[in-house]
Amino acid sequence: MIHTLKKDEIRSHTALRGWAALMVVLVHFRSFLHPSIDPDEVTFFFAKGYLWVDFFFILSGFVLSYVYGIERPERRTFPEVTHYLIARFARIYPLHFVSLIAVCLFFITGALINLGWGGGFCCVFEDDLRSPESLMANLFLIHAWGMFDFETWNRPSWSLSVEFFCYLGFAALLVMEGRGRKLVLLAWSCTAMLFYCFYLGTSSDVDENFRLSIIRAASAFLIGIMLFLKRETMSTVSDRWLTIIQITAGIMLLLALHFGITDVVSIGLMAVIVLITWEDRGFLCKWLATRPLYTIGVFSFSIYMWHYLIKFAAQKDWESYTGLALQSSAAGSLLLIACMITLVIPIAIWSHRLLEIPARRWITSQLNGLVETRYMPKCA
Repeated sequence: MIHTLKKDEIRSHTALRGWAALMVVLVHFRSFLHPSIDPDEVTFFFAKGYLWVDFFFILSGFVLSYVYGIERPERRTFPEVTHYLIARFARIYPLHFVSLIAVCLFFITGALINLGWGGGFCCVFEDDLRSPESLMANLFLIHAWGMFDFETWNRPSWSLSVEFFCYLGFAALLVMEGRGRKLVLLAWSCTAMLFYCFYLGTSSDVDENFRLSIIRAASAFLIGIMLFLKRETMSTVSDRWLTIIQITAGIMLLLALHFGITDVVSIGLMAVIVLITWEDRGFLCKWLATRPLYTIGVFSFSIYMWHYLIKFAAQKDWESYTGLALQSSAAGSLLLIACMITLVIPIAIWSHRLLEIPARRWITSQLNGLVETRYMPKCA
């Protein structure tokens, strides 16, 4: 059997995924705040929260390059690339599929309740947001490939769709030899530079045009790859200076988000943080290695995938069942958000342990077994 080389986990990057997931949750849950509590009046930090998804893409490009040794110039064999694709599919699709089914069941249940109360069977499909066409696109993980104007069904899953596109691009790099790979990376880099130069020149937000989500994700993913190829530049930096750089970059990122500086600057600072934490050295890495932050990073995928359904359920049903307005008071709105976050965490733990891990292992085992049966005689 062909195995990927085992690499030590970059614990700081795992924790950073958790931090980014929590930021996305807070960004989405802030809509429940009482009108007297409007963070957007004093800071752009939450309004710019969509950039944490770009942070995910950068991390993904770096970690995949690290795990699969993109710096090695030799071309990977077909079985090796197939194993890679199986691992990526098993990583993201099971939870995407189950969460998509859960969203469908949620709206079907609501329609049945409405029918039982004398209304019609409605609201399962709602324009392009939830259409039969977008449902099929979601099943094939292509729903953010430029065919729709906004997120559909389980809305956070758009990032999985473009992430899957990046996985395919990375597979194409693996099947190429060193020279061909460099040419593709050059062309990919030119596309990314044009993309970022446009937004830098226009001061637009990178999430304004949903149909460009593939280019947005691929550009950030490429940053991760290029950071990995240049990672050794940090090896000669002492722990003391690395700590200074980490604190400075962290403060600059927070300030850039707070003041709403053009997205390209914030993305660049996020890239710096990915680079300066990859060796798990320095003060920032020690902070990220604390058990709570690291644990949240382990469960981050499930947190990210389930939180929006919880938000939507609360938004649709809370007032109907309780008779209490969601934003009846400032304290009440804060309590509601705290309760929702408290609910997300155990659901994510359950999902990770009983769904993500078992499904990933089963799919990997089954599909890799088929590949080995098919190709081992030729490799012997």
